[in-house]
Amino acid sequence: MLKRLAAVCTFLLVFTDAASAQLQVLTTIKPLQLIAAELMDGVAVPELLIPSNVSPHHFTLRPSDIRSMTDARLVVWVGPQMETYLADFVTQLDARTNVIEMAAVEGVLLHGPGGESEHAEHDRYDPHVWLNTNNARLLAERMAQALIDLDPSNQPRYQTNLSRFTASVGALETQMSDEVERLRAGRYAVYHDGLQYFEKQFGLVHQFVLVPDHEIQPGIRHILEIRSRLQELRPTCLLEDVNSNDSTTETVFGDYPINRVRVDTLGDAITSGPGSYAQLIGNLAQAINTCLGQ
Repeated sequence: MLKRLAAVCTFLLVFTDAASAQLQVLTTIKPLQLIAAELMDGVAVPELLIPSNVSPHHFTLRPSDIRSMTDARLVVWVGPQMETYLADFVTQLDARTNVIEMAAVEGVLLHGPGGESEHAEHDRYDPHVWLNTNNARLLAERMAQALIDLDPSNQPRYQTNLSRFTASVGALETQMSDEVERLRAGRYAVYHDGLQYFEKQFGLVHQFVLVPDHEIQPGIRHILEIRSRLQELRPTCLLEDVNSNDSTTETVFGDYPINRVRVDTLGDAITSGPGSYAQLIGNLAQAINTCLGQ
């Protein structure tokens, strides 16, 4: 009996040591978790801070969230233009926490808000940077190097997973070039201008934006301007998002016939694992295809 008890205790100690040694990685939003999960497949599961059905712009830290961030060895976020209320806390994390800001990764392309410029300043940019697949590839490379530095014993696994991720993204880009070609002639509008990284990479152009600033409902002048141009523009599709307001949409379009499809830019319905980031991007193309009725 004593021998059996000793064996159980030994197992528990070994299990506890292994669990405590597991690298703790925290990502702020679901798209970043999808990328991290592909790189960490077979090693550990990265944590997610902000639920994908909650706006990253309005998220505030709870005590449990603060503990998760301070316990993590690696924190990955987009930057202050996305996770606005986390900016001050991220700068206060102690030296043992490694932080990767996606928007600051070397080579990452930043577009200005509302398509103002092709190359935006770092302190003013559209934060939906993960919707450009090359940006995602650069983040994955930067993240993989950080994982290897923190956990060198699993270097072969991280390198293999990075190669698999890169191949997955490359295959996606080839597939998208063929699939998106037939969508370029489609007439569609967007509720909120959050797709420009995807659109510019694959040559798509929306006709107009229903709500220029997702924080503020459009004024009567903007609504009347769009309504007066509906017959001229003749959009067949409206791409909505989690912040879409039905009453605003109905006020603008009235009895004008429009297909409405909600796009999932945060990957709310996607399970993390190999190929999950490619699924996120592929789903955007499928949503546009469905919305245009093709």
